[in-house]
Amino acid sequence: MYKYLREEIKNLKAYRVNEMEYKVKLDANEGIDWMDGLNRYPLDRSDELREKLAKNLHKRAQELLLGNGSSELIELMMKAYLEAGETVVSISPTFSMYRIFTIIHKGRYEEYPLDGMERIDVDRFIEFVDEKNAKLVVLCNPNNPTGSLIPKEDILRIISSVDAMVVLDEAYIEFSDYPSGDDTGEFKNLVVLRTFSKGMALAGIRLGYMIGHEEIIGYINRVRSPYNVNVLTQSVGIKALEGEGTTKKNIEMIKSERCRMKNELEKMGFKPLDSQANFLFFPGEMGLGNSLAEKGILIRSFGGELEGFYRLTIGTPLENDAVLKAIEEVQNERSKLK
Repeated sequence: MYKYLREEIKNLKAYRVNEMEYKVKLDANEGIDWMDGLNRYPLDRSDELREKLAKNLHKRAQELLLGNGSSELIELMMKAYLEAGETVVSISPTFSMYRIFTIIHKGRYEEYPLDGMERIDVDRFIEFVDEKNAKLVVLCNPNNPTGSLIPKEDILRIISSVDAMVVLDEAYIEFSDYPSGDDTGEFKNLVVLRTFSKGMALAGIRLGYMIGHEEIIGYINRVRSPYNVNVLTQSVGIKALEGEGTTKKNIEMIKSERCRMKNELEKMGFKPLDSQANFLFFPGEMGLGNSLAEKGILIRSFGGELEGFYRLTIGTPLENDAVLKAIEEVQNERSKLK
């Protein structure tokens, strides 16, 4: 939305790339071809990939912007909207990069604590955003690291009530029961971020996308670096969209395994939070992560205010069985020392 834009961006023109048919191309200082056409810059706005993705989402290509992972898109929002000293509000705990990007761009970061790390008091959160005079509100839904989900009716209340741009980070949305679609057509103060890293299991290609009103996408393109998504990533992204059946099958397997792993961890005495993502978040004994690492099993250990909490990504049945076996071994080894 125009009124939230940084003053410097309001009159800034986006970098334009001339993409025309040609016989000889000597306009971009590119090198001589020696590796299958990779001497050429990629399509600046990932046109072919963007068109295919738009069709899948029942959107117009002008409502989408591709990025080098959704992390780049979070930072582009701050480049376009956040003045030095202005406030970004999010919940706590959540994805740590929201705070880091805010600090990099000289903003103030304010956290609203989740009730029991799971629920959000929507009325109080809206008041908190207003009290802090927030310019940007960033919500990870489902939330990382807790796996909790804010219901759609609550999300809509927040968007319609706050005087701020709302960034809805839906990196894990494919693993949830959240209704499909988005509401960017109804709300011009909303952008939705999604990624190929989680549900599509393509973290290695670093590809994310933003859904927003065409006007908003135009503003973000003003601060986006040209050619921000490389040729190889665009190519793999197009192929991934053609493998929708495989993706859906993998997601259903992960959801089933998530339920099984939660039950098995509870039998072992752990208390994982309910999760709508591809991981489980739970408290455990200090040093559990290190003990598992010694057995070749890596899970995420947290520090600071979350010290003693762990996040376990849901893998294949064989990987999950290996985790359960290793945890049982650690527990038996510790019981012998007591």
